[in-house]
Amino acid sequence: MAILNWVLRIVAFLLLLGLAARNSDPVTLRFFFGQAWHVELSLVLFLLFLIGAVFGLVAGWSIAQRRATRSHDDVAD
Repeated sequence: MAILNWVLRIVAFLLLLGLAARNSDPVTLRFFFGQAWHVELSLVLFLLFLIGAVFGLVAGWSIAQRRATRSHDDVAD
């Protein structure tokens, strides 16, 4: 079962690597006040994924903390 898990991880990695390689075209991100950033599309996709993962972790952590505090308060009563 562990071998199957690693095979699936390697396949997923190779598929994502291929996606990044196919989307290596430069794009221009235009910000306010005339600011622009020229970067590869795969980097933009990775950064947006990373930002979403961080927000998801923070949201999950805050929910877990709230539940832990609530259950701790119930035990104290």
